[in-house]
Amino acid sequence: MKPLLKQTFNFFWGSLTAKTFAGATAIILLCAFMTKPVVAEVPRFTDVDADVYAKEIQEAVQKGLIAGFTSNNTFRPTLGLTREQMMSMVINALSKIPASPLTVPHDPPAAAANLLKVTSQPFPDVKVTRWSAAMIEWAKDNGIMQGYSDGTFRPTQIVTRAELMAVLRKAVQYAEDGGGGSGMINLQQAIAFSDISNHWAHKQIIEMSAYCGVATPVNETGNAFYPNLGTQRNYAAAATLRMLNCLRR
Repeated sequence: MKPLLKQTFNFFWGSLTAKTFAGATAIILLCAFMTKPVVAEVPRFTDVDADVYAKEIQEAVQKGLIAGFTSNNTFRPTLGLTREQMMSMVINALSKIPASPLTVPHDPPAAAANLLKVTSQPFPDVKVTRWSAAMIEWAKDNGIMQGYSDGTFRPTQIVTRAELMAVLRKAVQYAEDGGGGSGMINLQQAIAFSDISNHWAHKQIIEMSAYCGVATPVNETGNAFYPNLGTQRNYAAAATLRMLNCLRR
């Protein structure tokens, strides 16, 4: 059974405060009703201007899917993405779906109640105190992402581009029909990649290429997908953003 989500609205009805001045009590009633979403200011990263995914990186950060490095205001677009970081991005994306039937322990949580706690290790190499433990456990329980045959999850291992597509494909299926079957519709022509015909993720890559162009060639050039290449942060941000925007259609 997958958990059901009670849709969360960001309404702030205000608070009542009192302060006494020279024997007189001033009552201040603060009431505010949020009718428009607050758009967080996105930092201007110093290392993405020339990146082919620059615009999508900025949007992904604005939507809260991924963050940059505040120490020097960089995004590090070509840095490899780890398995736990991928899970964080995917779950953050699922949490943005309007009227979503999903309860996800996204990071950062919209409300404290959404940050689910784990009482036991989801995998031998994922401690309950690890920042990603709740998200990894949720992904495991809901069939989004599993561990390896030796029972480990390997949270800090760099994910391949094929693994990213496989996880995004499962996330789409979960979001659209609760994991009970494939309800995904091709929204554009699938890309004829030159290097995936015998790959284990051939089907998922093809499907995600036809799903709003989530799967595309490396750096958006040529016709090779390079499925076994490590996923970089720039493409991971772009692909996850595309999946989210496609889900919100």
